[in-house]
Amino acid sequence: MKEIKLQRRLDELVKIIEDLHRFNILTYQANRVKELYKLIVEQTTNIMKTKIGSLMLYNPKKNRLEIVASRGLSKEVVKTTSLLPGEGIAGRVFVEGDAIFCEDIEKDRRFKRKSHVKYYSKSFISVPLKVRNKVIGVLNINNKKSRKPFTVEEMKILTVIADEAAMTIENMQLLKRIEEAYIESIQTLAKVVDERMPSTRGHSRRVAELAFRFGRELELDERFLFILKNAALIHDIGKIGIPDKILLKPYKLNPKERKIIQKHPAIGETVISRAEFFKDFVPIVAFHHEWWNGKGYPLGLKGEQIPLGARIISICDAWDAMTSSRPYRATLSKQEAIKELKKYSGIQFDPSLVKVFLKFIQRKKNL
Repeated sequence: MKEIKLQRRLDELVKIIEDLHRFNILTYQANRVKELYKLIVEQTTNIMKTKIGSLMLYNPKKNRLEIVASRGLSKEVVKTTSLLPGEGIAGRVFVEGDAIFCEDIEKDRRFKRKSHVKYYSKSFISVPLKVRNKVIGVLNINNKKSRKPFTVEEMKILTVIADEAAMTIENMQLLKRIEEAYIESIQTLAKVVDERMPSTRGHSRRVAELAFRFGRELELDERFLFILKNAALIHDIGKIGIPDKILLKPYKLNPKERKIIQKHPAIGETVISRAEFFKDFVPIVAFHHEWWNGKGYPLGLKGEQIPLGARIISICDAWDAMTSSRPYRATLSKQEAIKELKKYSGIQFDPSLVKVFLKFIQRKKNL
């Protein structure tokens, strides 16, 4: 009997180790901050076999601990729960930096609750999230599925999870700050292009907004939408390498000048490929002038050889160019621009994307 119990316990420990390994892999693969917070809570409650869990992070601007992700809590509880440092169990864990194991959550005076939540398992664990001895938040679990109290051993396991989560959050926040700095660089680059070409001022911003909205219509994921929008902002960055006499020419270009301006995607690729952050933008910047029939530039890519982002930007770029004022031609009406897209569907543009775009654009009165 003892051997059976020991084997069962060993099996449980192996399962916990496997779950922790999976937790590490999944959290490090998370792309966005909100996605990471949600994943931490989901994986923690799975590993700890609980129905309720929450991740609280310290907001220095408000001087409060706030729930950034939860499982098993109502929207009202999440919305109304925020604690001052030292307030309630979570606030105390945050200030003291030590885990708290609570036998009966409903009777413990340290627990401050603003809304009525029914707990069938009254055992509760709250552990700090520490990064280099600095507490950045608190991880809480309760309502064990077995309805049994938590153990000290389980508190230690939760502490290991919290340490991993804290490190991952800190790294993600650092990456977010770097990302924000790069986004500012993108906006500055877009502004440089805009100011150099007064006749097309606002073009890149409009293409970026249109591409983002169209991407939503196509139900693309958030990461792809981020890439699409920011790549669109700098899709013409290569024009900084084109001479003013060609770039600012107020009428149509001759064949020689056209060949020179057609170099701007390759110039743009060279400019942005120097930074690792821009690597996902390169295919869009480099190939947004490729044609569906293979007659575009710079490489003459054909059909689905052209990256999806570049095919989307190609349509949005053309739409804004047609519906905006240009020195060498009159602005086209919405119906005239629709007619042009239909005309070049399957020639310049991806026909399946044009079909969706036309339905999308006809529903939008402000486009």
